Parts: sequence; C-alpha cells; structure tokens
Amino acid sequence: MKKKSKTNKTLIVVIAVLALAIIQTLPVFFLKPIGNKTIVDKNISLYYEPGDEKGAKEVFDLLKAKSDEIRTKMEYQSDIPTEVYIYKTQKQLAIREAGFITLAIAPSWHIGDSHNGNIMMVSPYTPVKGHTHDTILTATLHELVHAIVYRINPDLSYFWDNGLATYLAQQKPEQNELNSHPVPSISDMHTENGLKFGEMGGYAFSYKYIEYLDKTYGWEKVLAYASGKGNYEEIFNKSEETIYQEWGEFLKS
Repeated sequence: MKKKSKTNKTLIVVIAVLALAIIQTLPVFFLKPIGNKTIVDKNISLYYEPGDEKGAKEVFDLLKAKSDEIRTKMEYQSDIPTEVYIYKTQKQLAIREAGFITLAIAPSWHIGDSHNGNIMMVSPYTPVKGHTHDTILTATLHELVHAIVYRINPDLSYFWDNGLATYLAQQKPEQNELNSHPVPSISDMHTENGLKFGEMGGYAFSYKYIEYLDKTYGWEKVLAYASGKGNYEEIFNKSEETIYQEWGEFLKS
C-alpha cells in the first residue's frame, strides 16, 4: 500500500512538472500579438497589437523602404516575406522568445530578436532603458539582417551575425563605446552567449570588424564568408589569427 502511495505521489509530481513546462513554453508557439492586425507587402508581413497603429506603420514603412536594398546587399532572393511581430511591452516580447522564464533573465535594454528567420520587436513607442524611438526603429533593420542571415547561413557565428546586422543597419558605434571595453579576444569573439556578447561591447566591436573586412578585402569576400562558402584561409587567404591582428591595428588607427 505504501509503495503504491509513493508511486502515485511520484506520478503526480512528474505530471505537475510536465504541465508547468508546457505552460511556461506556450507563448513561444503563439507569436502573433493578441487580437493582432496585419500589414502586408511582398517582402514583409507585419503583425501588431490594436492601438499601436502608428508604431507599426513606422516599422513597416522603414522595412519596406530598406528591405530590397538589404536583400540585394546580402544577395538574398526569396518570394517568402519576412514575418515581423511588434509588441507594446518588453514582457510580451520576452515570453515569446523562450517562455515565461525569460522574464527573469532578459536584460533591461532588450528590444528585439530574430528567431528562425522572423523578427520580434517592441514598438518604437515602448519606453526602454537606453533606447529612443529612433534607435528602436533602426534596430528593426538590424533584426531584418539577422532574419536573412538565418536563411543564408544559420551556422554563422554570433559575432559575425551581429557584425553584419549592425553594419548594414548603419548602427555605427560611438568611440566611447569602444573605449569603455577592452578589445575582445578571439575566444571572446567565438561566444554564442548573448549576455556576454552585450557586456563585452560586442555590438560595437562586431560592427568595426565587418567594417574593417569590407574596407580591406571588399564586400564580395565578406559575403562569401558570411554565406558559408569557405573558411578564412579560403576566402581571405589569411588565418583568422592574422586577420585579428590586422584588425587590432585598424582599431588603434
């Protein structure tokens, strides 16, 4: 009898844990905002919350104006529009990324992300620490590049992916952003941890890295590496270590 009672308790605990896991991850499968409205174009399908018409239209108009240019730059051709989800609060964005647990770990400055080739953003009218209406708008272009990179080469490193996104979105860093952090090591540049990347000044340094490669070796080689057409030796005829040393000198200048 005791053994059966213990088995029942264990089963209840297992069922409860599974139920909590399902509940915690449910938002990930429902990306569209509640009661969503839609704006559609050949390259963009945007979903937004009622009451956020102004912010949604500004995001849509910017993406519509720039998507052809960015697609051309990335040599990306597809009839499939990029899906864009706009939320009025950071909490709504956070739970769509990894479930309710994300509320405990999402940084205060977080405004958007790209998963599986889509874009998730807060509205440009959402109050966010360290951001303005305009920086949120510009960040939608950053996420558009991420969405395209995912379609072209989902295995591209986090550093390269963000370097391309900041560079093509023209999110040029201020000098003080570079001066306030040490230059990342090659090991740091290989991190796939988003929090570590942000804390080490990764957005600023990855921009400068792509800028250096573009100015020195040309966009054709940058795109070839980004598209997974070869390694450093095959694309740049130099090792990653040599490129890193050259980049260090570029930063000093």
